[in-house]
Amino acid sequence: MRHPFSHSPLLAALLAVGILSPFGAVQAQDLGGMFKRVARQAKQEVQRKVEDKVVDTATKPVDEALNDRKPGNRNTPVAVPVQKGNAVVAIRAAAIPDDSPAAREQAIARLRTAPPRHVCDDDAKMGRVFGTSCASREFPAPPILAAPQKVWEIQPGWWGVWSPFLVGNLVLTGSCNNDGNEGISALDAGTGKTVWRIASICREGHRRGSTGAVGFHELPSGEVLLVYPRNDGGPTDHYVIDVKAGRIVRTLTPAKRGPMRGVGDVFTVVTQSTPDATSTMTALGPSLDKILWRNDGFMLAMTNDLDPHYKPTFSAPAAAGGILFVTARGKRQPEPATRQLHAIDMRTGATLWRHDAQPVTERNPKLAYRSDDGLPMVAGGKAIIRVQGLLGEVGIGRDPNGEGLRAFDPRSGAVQWTTQAVPGQAIANYIAAGDMLVVDVESAGNRELWGYRLGDGRLAWRRPVTQGTRLLASSGGAFYVSERVPASDGKSVKDFRLQGLDGATGTLLWSTILPGHNLDIDERWSIQDVSGGNSQGPSWRIGRDGAIYGVTLKGAYKLQ
Repeated sequence: MRHPFSHSPLLAALLAVGILSPFGAVQAQDLGGMFKRVARQAKQEVQRKVEDKVVDTATKPVDEALNDRKPGNRNTPVAVPVQKGNAVVAIRAAAIPDDSPAAREQAIARLRTAPPRHVCDDDAKMGRVFGTSCASREFPAPPILAAPQKVWEIQPGWWGVWSPFLVGNLVLTGSCNNDGNEGISALDAGTGKTVWRIASICREGHRRGSTGAVGFHELPSGEVLLVYPRNDGGPTDHYVIDVKAGRIVRTLTPAKRGPMRGVGDVFTVVTQSTPDATSTMTALGPSLDKILWRNDGFMLAMTNDLDPHYKPTFSAPAAAGGILFVTARGKRQPEPATRQLHAIDMRTGATLWRHDAQPVTERNPKLAYRSDDGLPMVAGGKAIIRVQGLLGEVGIGRDPNGEGLRAFDPRSGAVQWTTQAVPGQAIANYIAAGDMLVVDVESAGNRELWGYRLGDGRLAWRRPVTQGTRLLASSGGAFYVSERVPASDGKSVKDFRLQGLDGATGTLLWSTILPGHNLDIDERWSIQDVSGGNSQGPSWRIGRDGAIYGVTLKGAYKLQ
């Protein structure tokens, strides 16, 4: 598992050129130039002939549908089929977004005057690494409607800074890998000034001089649980911090130890027993001393991690409405088993339903591998996963043929819709943005963002982007992407182009350049990354005030 600030070629380059402030003058990108580039890429896309054929003949082949648009017309719809359940039901037009000044102002006005959005059924105060326990990368905050600028930045001498955690008016972060100011620091969200600091945690467990992957969780009491592994071989510490007083008030001893995640209003711990050939998920209450339930309906981890089909037994979970969603290797599956989506009652631990209709992706006379359900999210009142192999089986060792997204009713497991796969297209990432699901897709070296309606799974718009574009997060119906670009000073370290877009239409709202020194603005957001749901999380968050709070290799900052 890669720590976001671990040593790398990028870090070596940073050291070579010297450590500079991660922010300089914020500048806007020329929207006219961007639109010309997008239009040119769109024209190239529609002119490119897709060689593969769609297996499903219930509707017009997708390759023909994608080429129905007349080249050069950015507003001409693109016809793309969708499925309801397992059947193709309709052809839906999808337009290239309009980036004109008028369209941009219209989108901004609509987002500015829209009532506050209800983001996910998540009343708990634990495990909000990605905004909520729904793992949809959608933060309960107003949209960012203009290029954010630096409000404050601090560099107290840290090296390798913990992912920030927002609680009340405080930003919790810090490091033990520094000569001074070590420990956990609480920063005032408005000014960046240190409110309090706890240095003692670095003097225990041989932590001094190391970074470590800490986990923060806000407890129902308003206190914060800090989970911090030791470097001396001892058990992981679970400190409870009074954030108002700035001190550790007690240390918890879990009734069950193992990899732990805070999700909903429980903590889950996963363990395995080789003699019993069983993996178990155990739920603990906020005090960690009481076992609420156990679910032992899972297989052991795969023994050969060099196998290309290897995945961890459990994915990162998502939770909403009292139901925990996790993909895992269930005991009821025949070998070779891939992970299937499980819905678990968070009060009792009982499995409510499983996703059994996984398409076969690879087959030979002796083996048949089924689609791995990936990491789940909850958005628009639906549980959503990625599905592979929708266009038929391939031989063992080949890439799956056809990827799509599938939405379920959270309580019954009934399939609500499945997007139709496009030949040669792979899904890299997806996030929720208001009433839309924004999907990052790749095909033949080209990259696009597709906007699906969460209500019915229909495609509303598709936007060509550069290969280096990364889909990040959203708030208030707007979503954000980043791209590495050549540094303005001509040195080897690249800067970031950060952009905001309208979820409903895909229209570009704003664009700005953030100097890339010490900055890690694009890491750890992908739902396809199996490490993305860990306790550390990405290097920045969106606060309820709509500001971005983040950390660099040496400090912390606020953008608004």
